[in-house]
Amino acid sequence: MRRIPPEQRRDELIAAATRVIARDGVTAATTRAIVAEAGMPLGSFHYIFGSRDELLAAVIDTNTEEQKFLVFTSVGADGDRSVEAVLRAGLDAYIDWLVADPLRELALAELALYASRTGAAGGTRTQYDVYYRSADESLRRVSELTRRSWTVNVAQLARYLVAIVDGLTTTWLADRDTEAARALAHFAAASLAVHASAEASASPGHSDGFDFELDLHHTGTDYEQDPCAH
Repeated sequence: MRRIPPEQRRDELIAAATRVIARDGVTAATTRAIVAEAGMPLGSFHYIFGSRDELLAAVIDTNTEEQKFLVFTSVGADGDRSVEAVLRAGLDAYIDWLVADPLRELALAELALYASRTGAAGGTRTQYDVYYRSADESLRRVSELTRRSWTVNVAQLARYLVAIVDGLTTTWLADRDTEAARALAHFAAASLAVHASAEASASPGHSDGFDFELDLHHTGTDYEQDPCAH
């Protein structure tokens, strides 16, 4: 039997769970089904995860934080650092990521529906808290890249970005029309960009020019006003 380092074993179990959930649904993703998919003995699961719910939470965290919103790290075409260009580049990168491996998003959609019905794995609210935090970080990264400040509450824009990506993802999974998805993404980038300041920030990444009074009552989570507290 091959010896697998614990971190690699964890990654393989998460990947196996993602495939099973996307293919067969959450209810079919039993611990036995997951370890069989991963080609591991059952004992391997209990060595890494304390419970199935812990693994499901790891599937959400890994597939979200890995790249879903944190793709906003590059400038636009020809080095264009305008807010719209950077947003377009980020959304285009997300679409590339989605097209390359739809199973991740299918699995996350399955988990969201399952949690809504059963309250399992921390509930849909926990899953979307991850989305909101990641989107918030992405928008702040856009500000740093472009040296522009957001003129409205960043948390509200983050919620809008999550809604955009959710709708784009669901629509693409239904029709697999990548060209239409990119057109929607570019329209969304333009609509978000109007909420950026016209003048360059004196100190990129600094809180000046931002509204850090995060209005996240919809998540039921109390965040501190310090953006670094996320």
